[in-house]
Amino acid sequence: MESMQRMLKDKGTIAIMSVYDPDGIVDDYIIYFLLSLKKVADRIIIAVNGKLTSDGENKLRTTVDEIYIRENRGFDFGAYKDVIHNYLSLQELSRYQELILCNDTCFGPLIPFEDIFSQMDIASCDFWSMNYMEDLLLPHFQSYFMVFKERTIRLVTDFLDREVDSNAAKIEHAHGCEHALSEIILQSGLKFDYYTSRSSACHDMDIYAMPDDAIKYLGFPMLKKKIFSGKFCRYENIREALRLIADKKDYPMEYILEYVHRVYPEEYTEDAEKKPQIPAYTFEKNETTRNEVIEFCRKHKKLYVYGNGYMSALFMARFRRYMDEFKGYIVSDEYYKESTWEGEKIFPLSHIGTDAAIIVALTKKSAREVVDKVADRENVLFLSMKRI
Repeated sequence: MESMQRMLKDKGTIAIMSVYDPDGIVDDYIIYFLLSLKKVADRIIIAVNGKLTSDGENKLRTTVDEIYIRENRGFDFGAYKDVIHNYLSLQELSRYQELILCNDTCFGPLIPFEDIFSQMDIASCDFWSMNYMEDLLLPHFQSYFMVFKERTIRLVTDFLDREVDSNAAKIEHAHGCEHALSEIILQSGLKFDYYTSRSSACHDMDIYAMPDDAIKYLGFPMLKKKIFSGKFCRYENIREALRLIADKKDYPMEYILEYVHRVYPEEYTEDAEKKPQIPAYTFEKNETTRNEVIEFCRKHKKLYVYGNGYMSALFMARFRRYMDEFKGYIVSDEYYKESTWEGEKIFPLSHIGTDAAIIVALTKKSAREVVDKVADRENVLFLSMKRI
């Protein structure tokens, strides 16, 4: 309907899309994505992380005019930061009323972006993402497609400037950016939303393990590429997701299959049904709430974090802003080596006073192994489980 169509010239929408391929290839699914994106964006800038073949560049230039090629570092958030600070400028960006930040990690859209944006325009929010993960401890907006309106454009540019390292090389840093930005948005007091919120389904659904249910029950309009990799691949769910897409006939299936056979020829083949089922990657459910963590951080002036791995990296990216003074990381004595992590000192547990405030940032399995080690301490908060 005409009343549902977006008035692009009045919106002033700019999109920055981060793309990466180790061989510099631009697959057809990216061109399809861009053609749909052009219907809702006045200007699109492609940020290429790493290589770009001449054929790949030619394909992109049939769709967009602006390509920014950079070293493969800093992941998507590093690319966004580079484009805004080194290609555009904050002054130029301020002329736009809407900013889209997205990447090439999804096939789609399975329905036109025009329809998606028309629905989200009705919501009249300051920020929205395609999907939101509900979790007691780490609720977050998934960052592969985010839309910032006028009041939140400055919020995200300030975040990129202060908290994003364009040279980051660890994947936990990229995931930490997603969580840190989510925390800032949740605390901002601004109105936010997400496209799949119209569904009554639970929003703790793992879109990697259950891509079919995400399409059926969440109305998720994309398909994550990584569902085809060995780490995530669940053949029954993938086949059902592909059947749903094929039945609707709204998305060219050949774009998915061409990419999968090029990138994952061993993980997913035409006789995949004969392969054993690979256990699904799942998001571990936490039992401590976000508000409990914030209250603990604000109550104790000096804090230690038990653990120096993936979960502690996400925790620090998200919650360090609530700490008055961070004293360092703790590991069990049997694993201790004199060193630092993320620029902070590591201590053996035996060197920490029994009255110290400690946050145990470990997965549930690992956390259970340290329960007895801190049994005589009062000021200890476990993130992934309730203390017994």
